Amino acid sequence: MELANRPHFGRTRGVWDRFWRGELKRPAIIAVRPRTGVEPVGAPPWGAAYDRSPEDVVDQALRWAETHEFLGDAVPWHTPSICVGQFGAFLGARIEESREPWGVDTRAVPFVDDLDSVELRLDRSSPWWERYLALIETYRRKCFGHLIFGEASVSCNLDYLAHIRSQTQVMMDFFDDPGSVHRVLRQLQAVYDEIIAEQRCLFEVDIWGSVTRHGLYSTGLTAVPQCDFGFNIGKEHFDEFVLPYLTHECDALDDVEYHLDGPGNLAHLESVCSIESIDVIQWVAGSGEAQRQDWSGLYDDITARGKGLWFGARIEDVIPSWERYGASGRLCLTVHDGSPDDVRRLMDKLEEMARA
Repeated sequence: MELANRPHFGRTRGVWDRFWRGELKRPAIIAVRPRTGVEPVGAPPWGAAYDRSPEDVVDQALRWAETHEFLGDAVPWHTPSICVGQFGAFLGARIEESREPWGVDTRAVPFVDDLDSVELRLDRSSPWWERYLALIETYRRKCFGHLIFGEASVSCNLDYLAHIRSQTQVMMDFFDDPGSVHRVLRQLQAVYDEIIAEQRCLFEVDIWGSVTRHGLYSTGLTAVPQCDFGFNIGKEHFDEFVLPYLTHECDALDDVEYHLDGPGNLAHLESVCSIESIDVIQWVAGSGEAQRQDWSGLYDDITARGKGLWFGARIEDVIPSWERYGASGRLCLTVHDGSPDDVRRLMDKLEEMARA
């Protein structure tokens, strides 16, 4: 099996299989660099197909892959999306747009007024769903053998509910009508399962695998589940209203990178790490002072709980990071500094280390 712009793709697939099993004996390295002698093209941003044709977006994704080198263990990928808020739109939400200096921003307008009576289903007749399928078909037609179609991409648990009901209202629902919160979360779980099954087929995962938005490749279906809403709630509510649904969402995937966002979510680290199917955690410190803090102690804690890590690193920090955080066997580092030759020399050192 060959993939354009990724030499020895079959070998790379084997590397990532060993990574997810915790048997690689070195960190997985993601490094993407512009090719020498060509004008680099950026990848289309999330939601680029909102006001552009599928052909235009996919052609840009292909040009991004063609004008860059994928070094270390990196593979070319791009995830189909039509707008921010698309998963709410698939249920019937109206999409609201705002024109910003950098482009068009969108959101799903909350529409669920009554938890007792609402029946949420994937609306396959929705123009948004039809646009999504048309976009994916364009990827399938033009990208086969050139780049991976990305990750399983679905909104999750309370994040999904907050998109279609509003955060403030959901917070009140915990106290006013907890039974109906569970009822609607079960409906959203069924929608999640339906979309995941469609994506597994449409993305041709059985042939090509999938890639998280941070570049972690899997020969199966991977994604980055999350619950940013957890920032607003304590452990009791998280364990009741998030943990069972998040566990289901993770168990539906073959390989899992969890998105842990902000200091407010650290209260849920123990609960998150209790989910056996979570393999790797991405920590996002948030804004302000938190960005300047030293989070190495948190990385130690996550490692001690048996979970892997993904974060960015300089070449000089790769081997020390492995020595400190490599106990799970699943440490993935995105390396932004250094030339292609520098990255190749790093990989030679890591391969030698793994053989020792």
